[in-house]
Amino acid sequence: MTDIVAIIVNGLVYGSIYGLVAIGMTLIYGTLRILDMSQGSMVMIGGYVGWWALATHGVNPLLALVLAFVVTFVVGTLTELVSVQPLIGRRGEVDFEMVTFITTFAVGILLTNVALQHFGPFQKNVPPIVSGNLDVYHGVSISYHELTMAGVSVLLMGALGLFLARTRWGFAVRAVAQDLDAARSLGVPVSRLYPATMGLASALAGVGGVFLGALYFASPTAGDLPLLQALIVVVLGGLGSLTGTLYAAYLVGLMQAFCEVEIGTTWTLPILYTAILIILVIRPYGLKGSPSEARL
Repeated sequence: MTDIVAIIVNGLVYGSIYGLVAIGMTLIYGTLRILDMSQGSMVMIGGYVGWWALATHGVNPLLALVLAFVVTFVVGTLTELVSVQPLIGRRGEVDFEMVTFITTFAVGILLTNVALQHFGPFQKNVPPIVSGNLDVYHGVSISYHELTMAGVSVLLMGALGLFLARTRWGFAVRAVAQDLDAARSLGVPVSRLYPATMGLASALAGVGGVFLGALYFASPTAGDLPLLQALIVVVLGGLGSLTGTLYAAYLVGLMQAFCEVEIGTTWTLPILYTAILIILVIRPYGLKGSPSEARL
């Protein structure tokens, strides 16, 4: 029973943070039809914002999360304006998905090297948002930081769902995802919607970066593993499917927790990737994907 509780607790924590980072990539793909390879750098920036705010200036943790959200929103918006916006009018001339894959990847490398030059190669300790541990069941415990991370992740993902379902801008995002030409003909300001969407997705990753920075460290390469995990979750869930992304995030989280508890960390990644390979062979478009254009 102890192992089952440990698997469920750790799986929900892993799944929540995976979902928070990956759902931004899904939102971008569903709206812009690109895979944003700069998302890992947004996690890294969020980690450094957390370190700057919490470790060096003693800022209130809630304010630190808000600050990370704002900073990465701005950086994500600028990333879209620099690496994607100039190519939108040339969709017919170039392979838009491949070229933007490369340009956003280039932005990610640029941001990583800027962090390396400014902060150096050394890891920075990020204080936890909340200190202490909660004893869940007979030796199974979870830190309040991880509990807060899971709660905030679920809250933000829920807020994103309400934003898409209930607000004017959310309707516009869904309209563009469904039919770009029809949305334009109805007056949706696509040139403003794209940067804002990418900024919002980046901001979600930035908040995740604060939590991950406290779990591990803030460093120039801190976004590499979250980017890989987000790509796995997005592809497994189905490109452009927000629901599929959530399913995949918690599935990957539970599989990882099961491997760590029952088998050991050495075999976690090989077993995880083998399971994902089998799932994708059976369902090539992912858990909730579609052979037609992806839909939010």
